[in-house]
Amino acid sequence: MNVTATNHDEVSALLTVTLDKADYKEKVEKQLINYAKNAQVPGFRKGKVPLSLVRKQYEAGIAFEEINKQVSDALNNYINENNLRLVGQPVPNPVNELDYNAEQLSVEFEVGYEPNFTIDLAKYEAPHYKVEASDKEIGKSIENMQKRFAEQVPHEKIGDDSYINLEVKQVVEEGAEEHAHNHPPKNIMVNAEQKEAFKLVKDLAMDGSVKVSKEDLQNNEDLTKELGFSKEEVEHLHHDQVEVTVKDFYGLNNAPLDQDLFDKIYGEGTIKSEDELKAKVKTELDEYFQQNADVHFVNKILEQITEKEEVKLPETFLIKWLMFSNQNIQSEEQAKQVLENEKSQLKFQIIEGKLMNDNDVKIDYTDVLAQAEQLVKNQLAIYGIHNLGEEDVQKYAVEMLKDQQQVQQISAEVAMAKLKDIILEKATKKETAISHDEFLEELKK
Repeated sequence: MNVTATNHDEVSALLTVTLDKADYKEKVEKQLINYAKNAQVPGFRKGKVPLSLVRKQYEAGIAFEEINKQVSDALNNYINENNLRLVGQPVPNPVNELDYNAEQLSVEFEVGYEPNFTIDLAKYEAPHYKVEASDKEIGKSIENMQKRFAEQVPHEKIGDDSYINLEVKQVVEEGAEEHAHNHPPKNIMVNAEQKEAFKLVKDLAMDGSVKVSKEDLQNNEDLTKELGFSKEEVEHLHHDQVEVTVKDFYGLNNAPLDQDLFDKIYGEGTIKSEDELKAKVKTELDEYFQQNADVHFVNKILEQITEKEEVKLPETFLIKWLMFSNQNIQSEEQAKQVLENEKSQLKFQIIEGKLMNDNDVKIDYTDVLAQAEQLVKNQLAIYGIHNLGEEDVQKYAVEMLKDQQQVQQISAEVAMAKLKDIILEKATKKETAISHDEFLEELKK
């Protein structure tokens, strides 16, 4: 058995796997003998079926299966032993007829490689913002904590300080009632901060409703979002109107800043005064802002790398691979258009993979579990739960990792986090102090 490479250029090649009959003949023969021992054929006792009959019926299938296995193993071993970083997957060249009785046979595969290049992170520079929480942000965060544990106060009518529970459902036309169950209502809460939705319902009484046309929603992006619809959902509404109904409204008496609130948020005795609470919140916000600033820096560096680095793609191979792997692509012209649309994303993936490979980024289960635990903590924090025990957090994380899709997503996050650390360490930072409001404006750009 032998694998040879004939390079088309520096990013594509033809790999030829050559097998001698001796490579697979013995294994095929053993399987035939085993079939003969166990085959149940009418007219013959078990184990007494003539080998010639078994050979006639099964030899071709067994031989081709063994040849495919050995070709696949040889190809994978060659790729791994030569550290080939493929783009796409090997594409087999058509074979008119494979003669398993021939003394030697060959199978050819077209392959595309990632180009060989180096990235000097130190030559790339971007602003690295230092964002500190202001008194305004600290106060807002604490106010949100108070609201989470606030007491509801009945209101006689909707006021500027009211919180309003709404039911939003499609208006089903006469004659289409049997399909109404396909469009369950949305239940949302709004207040004066959701300006468009609040303006729509502020003059309604309990159980009062107002209808909004699909056209009005399409023309008012803010109202669409505040009523719980995405742009795509509105475009695919089955009916011409939605009805918005007031189901409840009330005010909130924010929870007082006392020991009871401190204990509910951070666990008993962790925070003992308002000053300690402010300091704790500032630390958390500073860490959160800095994480965002770090991500912003990394994204800017990656944008520069993607823009400036020359990355040669194996385009001729990729067109073949797209036509081979995607049954919806019926022509070379169609494959060329798909490739053109995906070039920038493919280039980014190659750069990302190159950075990870060159910097020896590896991921193990411990990393993935730690990230899953952090995700659990983040989700619990949304509901004001900050003090769940580590064993319980890990139990939820392990449960999360039973979903293979979650494992893949979290593994990608871990890899990106490790790459982020490398870029933060090696790329050139232009340290810049900035307020949070200024930073938000920078993100909008």
